[in-house]
Amino acid sequence: MLKKILILSILVLTACERNETKIENPKALQDGVTIKIGRYRSNNDLSEELYQELVSKNIELKKLENELEDFNTRDTLNIFYNHNGKSEDYYNSANSYANSIKDSILKNKIINLLNKSKEKYNKEATELNQLIKTIYQKERDISDYHSALKIVLTIPLIEKYQNENLPEKSPFEKIILNQNLLLEKIKNNTPKY
Repeated sequence: MLKKILILSILVLTACERNETKIENPKALQDGVTIKIGRYRSNNDLSEELYQELVSKNIELKKLENELEDFNTRDTLNIFYNHNGKSEDYYNSANSYANSIKDSILKNKIINLLNKSKEKYNKEATELNQLIKTIYQKERDISDYHSALKIVLTIPLIEKYQNENLPEKSPFEKIILNQNLLLEKIKNNTPKY
C-alpha cells in the first residue's frame, strides 16, 4: 500500500514539475480569502482549496479531475441491478403463488422447482457479483488514492506557508510579561486574608 502511494506521489510530483505548477502565494492561505474553484466550494476545507488552486494551474491535474468527474460506473452497475431486481421480483412473486397452493405435494414440487431455478441463477450471477464487488473496491481505491494525492501535493504548500509566516515570539513574550506585572499588582492590592 505504501509502495502504491509512493509511486503515485512520484508520478504526480513529476507531472507537476513538468508543468511547473508552483503557487508562490496561494489564495487559500491569504487571510480573509475564501475561494471557489471548479466543482468544489470552500467550507473551510483548506486542503481542498489548496488542491483546487494546484488543479487550476496544472494541465495534468485538470485532465485527471475531469476524468474523475466524467467516470461513471452507475450506468453499467444499473444494468445488472435492473436484471437482478427483476429476477428477485419474479422469485418473490412466484414463491407467493407457490405458497398459496393448497395441495401439499404439488406445493412442495413447485417450491423445489423454484429453489433449483434460483440456485441456478445465483450460480450464473456469481461471476457478475464478484465483478461488482471489484468495481466497488476499485471505487474505494480511487477515492483513497485521490485523497492521498491531494495531501501529498498540498503538504509542501502548507509547510512553505508555515515556514514563511510563523509568528515571532516577542509579542507573546510581551503579553506574558504584562500578565506577570498585572498579577503582581493584583496580589499587592489584595488584603491579607
